Amino acid sequence: MKRRFLAVFALALFAVSSTYAQTPDDAYIFAARSPATGPRMMGMAGVGIAGVADYGALRTNPAGLGYFSNSEISGSLHTFSATEDAQYFTGIRTSSAAEADIRATRLSNLAYIQKLPTSQGSFVLGLAFNQVNTFDRNLAFGGTNATSSISTSFLPDANEFTVEEDDDGPFPNFYNDIPQLAYDGGAIEFLFENVGTNDGLFYEAVIPGTQIDQLGDVLAEGRMNELNLGGAWEASQDVMIGLAANFAFGSYNFESIYEEADTYNENTASDYEVVLSDRSLFGFNRLLYEEGFEADLSGFNLRGGVSTTTLANGLRVGVTLETPTFYEIRENFYRELTTWFDEGGSLDAETRNEYEYELRTPWRIGGGASWEIGGFLLAGDLEYVDWSQMEFDGDATGGDLFRDLNREVRDTMDPVWNMRIGGAYEFGDVTVRGGVAAYPDPFDRNVSRGGDEADRDRRFVSAGASYRFAQNFHIDAGWTRMKFDNEYTPYSHNINEPPLVEESVTQHRFLLGVRVGF
Repeated sequence: MKRRFLAVFALALFAVSSTYAQTPDDAYIFAARSPATGPRMMGMAGVGIAGVADYGALRTNPAGLGYFSNSEISGSLHTFSATEDAQYFTGIRTSSAAEADIRATRLSNLAYIQKLPTSQGSFVLGLAFNQVNTFDRNLAFGGTNATSSISTSFLPDANEFTVEEDDDGPFPNFYNDIPQLAYDGGAIEFLFENVGTNDGLFYEAVIPGTQIDQLGDVLAEGRMNELNLGGAWEASQDVMIGLAANFAFGSYNFESIYEEADTYNENTASDYEVVLSDRSLFGFNRLLYEEGFEADLSGFNLRGGVSTTTLANGLRVGVTLETPTFYEIRENFYRELTTWFDEGGSLDAETRNEYEYELRTPWRIGGGASWEIGGFLLAGDLEYVDWSQMEFDGDATGGDLFRDLNREVRDTMDPVWNMRIGGAYEFGDVTVRGGVAAYPDPFDRNVSRGGDEADRDRRFVSAGASYRFAQNFHIDAGWTRMKFDNEYTPYSHNINEPPLVEESVTQHRFLLGVRVGF
């Protein structure tokens, strides 16, 4: 049958629906952060709002810069590893376990701190490069399924197509790019002989009830960085005020590869002789579906804070306020689909789009306190983030979509309180550190198929140590482990009981750095 491209109006319509592929989950990935930057603050799970003489203060509370007693140059390297254990559940409750690992070593921090001469009080400037988040993940899953197929999820809804006719007969005109891709790639077929009857107009490549093998691999790579420029001054005795301008930049690459195969030869040629006779293709053999995007991000925010030691001996308290980060995001998005048949070869199709949009993250408000006696330090932070205030924006052609996205953000995301607790003990030239942090999941999630909701709260445990080789030369090490659970559905549209991937994610970060004072 002759194929036609969509009319100009339809192309314009799903140029909007397909290109703006962002979701609140993706935006949260961009905006979320690890608790700490730099090995010393990482060793204490990122505690620092009360005020600390470390370049990490540019990220927590810039007022802490005021406690530097000398100028300093510092830097660190970052080693990252992640393990994902996955269990794949299909509609018939069969499952298969899989494990995937990923590792990387990169520059993590560079900083220059300048303590300026003053007649009284303190005035300190700081410039730093900090990696604030790592996106690297790898999820692998697979199993046998006799209940559903991704080809069923490609079937169009009634409002996603019209039937038109030319000299060769009726043909479908799609208003959604996914069924269009599936039709061109052979995953669904239009039954032209059913036009005008009460029978269905489309049929999926995999016959319902067919036992198939399913495999998937989801890979994410990238990182978010900040260039921080700030300073702190002693506004009055033992009261520090700090301000930092922060330029965020990074990249995020996402790729999902999904495959189905009729390894049990249940889809025979006779099953599809009528359905696919117009293309001389018989019997489903294998399907490969890939989608992904590459995103470049740049943004800006301001961060300010106050720190004081005037309330009690050994007690330091601080507050911090951070403006929303205003991101500009540029993405290249693609989908590719190929279907192979027992007879007649294969069909393939692809879509590619480039687009830009804006993202505004929520305000962040935090408070912290630390208590020091002798060589022992105990500190804690609380940070409030109202994720329901996150907002998408873009040009006028995507206005309806962005309104829907922002409504979804307000309906599905909640405010959270991030918590960090850490301690340190100094004896001689050695300092040891430890800490814990909890970052709640901001989403209202549905209960999983098994009746238990996945624990998506991010939990951190950290440790670290420093050794002073000379008066102004230190080696610092910090380690943190993050753990959370998640659920992933490879497909769900038009599926009564879609398959489910339950995953447990564990990430380790290790930083090794040096500090040289002068």
